[in-house]
Amino acid sequence: MTTVETIRGAARKILLGALLAAGACGLFTACGSMPQGPTYTDDELRATCERQGGWWRGELIAGYCEYQSASFP
Repeated sequence: MTTVETIRGAARKILLGALLAAGACGLFTACGSMPQGPTYTDDELRATCERQGGWWRGELIAGYCEYQSASFP
């Protein structure tokens, strides 16, 4: 085996590693940039709020449910 063949083999391995790394980075970047949907819709939050005795204030502040706080005598 000559020195030229050794250098070509090493260069081929480095190129293959770089291509695999670029592919993995591209995959993780593409999947990481997908927008996530909301966990609950406003209608589901409103129904939960009303079942627990709260007042839905989602029109004023998005997703806000107001509860009666305990008052001290």
